[in-house]
Amino acid sequence: MISIFVCGFVLSIVSFFYYLNQKKNNEKLIISLTQKIDSLANRVLKLEELLKPGTGIEKLITSANYLSSMSTDLERILEELTDDPTTGYIRLFVIGQENVWITFRKGNEVYFSRELKPGLAPYRFYYFKEPTIQTQYSVKVPRDCSITIGKPGTVYFLIYGVGTTKHPTKVVIWKDAKVENLEKDFSLYIPK
Repeated sequence: MISIFVCGFVLSIVSFFYYLNQKKNNEKLIISLTQKIDSLANRVLKLEELLKPGTGIEKLITSANYLSSMSTDLERILEELTDDPTTGYIRLFVIGQENVWITFRKGNEVYFSRELKPGLAPYRFYYFKEPTIQTQYSVKVPRDCSITIGKPGTVYFLIYGVGTTKHPTKVVIWKDAKVENLEKDFSLYIPK
């Protein structure tokens, strides 16, 4: 009975010292975490100071956004100003309230795949030859490519034929989900 008492007493002392050691380790860990949190809080405060309205960084961000928007707008203006009658192209007009997904492809190669908002899309799809000015809105597609329409009957194809300027030679609304061959299905005039 005394041996059980002694063993229990020894185990209690070992457990007590283990508890004290764990408590010391936890206190060190808490101090370390507190220091890291304080350091991060100071860094966040410095960042907030740097990003306040009127500071240099805020002006740089605003300028970069302005220049980015301006270059996009400039490309759209250039795309609208250029109209070479020796190139044939197609514009898309989406009717209704919802966006429509359009994909131009030939075989496994995808030339354009994007969701378009209602209204006149800013893109021109050149089916005869390259445009005179290349912008992000100029898309060269093969004359025999296929077109997949996410919502059939909601996209008008404004076809600007070769030899015409400023007005479409025909307007086509496609009721099916797919145009199998651009040239044949739309009866495009393409000079040899």
